[in-house]
Amino acid sequence: MAFKDVNMDRFHISRVELYAIADKSAPPICWTANQAPLLYTNNIIRIKTSSGIEGIGATLSYTENGFDRCIIEAMRTIAPGILGKNPLRTEELYNWLMERCTWGGLPAKSPFDIAAWDIKGKKAEMPIYELLGGARSKIQSYASSPMFDTVEKYETYVEDCLAEGFTAIKFHCSCIYERDMELVSAIQTRFEGERVRFMLDTASLYTPAEAMGMAKWLSENNWEWFEAPVPDSDCRTYQDLVNKFDIRILSDSNSLLTLHEITNALSLDTWTSVHLDATVCGGITPLNKCFAIAEGFGKTLEIQSMGFTLTQAANLHVALAHKNCNYFEQFFPYKDFELASKVSIRTDKQGYVHAPQGNGLGIAMDWKKVKDNCFCQYVFE
Repeated sequence: MAFKDVNMDRFHISRVELYAIADKSAPPICWTANQAPLLYTNNIIRIKTSSGIEGIGATLSYTENGFDRCIIEAMRTIAPGILGKNPLRTEELYNWLMERCTWGGLPAKSPFDIAAWDIKGKKAEMPIYELLGGARSKIQSYASSPMFDTVEKYETYVEDCLAEGFTAIKFHCSCIYERDMELVSAIQTRFEGERVRFMLDTASLYTPAEAMGMAKWLSENNWEWFEAPVPDSDCRTYQDLVNKFDIRILSDSNSLLTLHEITNALSLDTWTSVHLDATVCGGITPLNKCFAIAEGFGKTLEIQSMGFTLTQAANLHVALAHKNCNYFEQFFPYKDFELASKVSIRTDKQGYVHAPQGNGLGIAMDWKKVKDNCFCQYVFE
C-alpha cells in the first residue's frame, strides 16, 4: 500500500526514550508455589520521527525481590543504532534487530519492532490489525488467574470472572501435582453445567508422569487446554501428550520462539497449538509470520498476553489480523496492569475484547504518570 506524503529517504527516527516503570503500590503476584511473589516492570520505548509521528511499544519483565532493570539496560545498548533508520521499513528494521548482540534476547528487541508498527499504522492512518489483514475486530477472551493458596479463593475468583463477563478462565496453580488435582476436581464439581471453559497452566514444572496424569484427567473432563505441562525441550513428552489425549497442548511461550523453532516443533507434532507473545518473540513482525506458519500446519496460535495495557495491545492487534486464534488472555483483576495508560483493554459482558480505537496500536500514554512511576530512563537523539 502507498503511504501518504512519505519521502522514504527523509522519514527517520530522530529520538528514542526508554522508561522502566512500576507500580510500587501494587501487590506482588504469585504464579507457582516454588517462587516468591513477583514484581512487575513495564519496559517502555517511545520513538519520535523526523515528521513528528511517534510510536510506542513495551515488554513486561518480572522478578523476585525487586523490580527488573535487565531489559531496559539491554534496550539501552540497542537504541543508539536505531537513530536515523526508517521505521516504516519494518522488515528491514526487524532483520537489523535480529543481528544485534544483547544478553536481553528477543524481549529486549521486541519493543522496537512494536513501536515501528505503531508509527507505520499512524502514518497509514489505520489500526495495526487492519494493516496486517483485519480478520475481525473482536475476539473471545479468557481471564488469567494468579495463584491462590486455597480452593475456596479459586472458586470465588471464578464467580467474580463470570460476573465480569468472562466465558473462559485459565488457572495458574501451585504446580504441585496433588494440590493441583484437588483444585481442578473441585472446580469441575463446583462449576459443572456453567457456560465456561477452563484451562490449566503448570509453568513447565511437571514430570512427564505428572503431565500424563493431568492431561488424562483434563481430557476426560473436557477442559479447553493444558499449557506448559513440561519444559519445551522435552519434545518426546509433548508428542506423547498430543498423540494420547483429546485436549489441546500448548507450550510455555517463552522458550521456543523463532520462526525456525516453531516450524520444527510443528513438523514434529510437538504441540496442538502454537503459543507466543509479541513482546517476547521479537515483536509484531515475527508473531505475524508465526501465525502464517501455524495456519500452514492447520494449527491455531494462542496468544500469551498477560501484562500491561501497552503490551496487551501489540498482541491483540496481531490476533485480530488472523482467524486461527481462539482466545485472548487478560489478567484479571485489571487495575494493577493499567498503570499510566489512558486507554483500557477490558472484556465486555459477552466475553469479548475489542480492538482499541485509533490508528497504530490505538494506545495513548499519560507521560507524566510514566515519568512519575519511572525508576530508570534513557534518552537518545
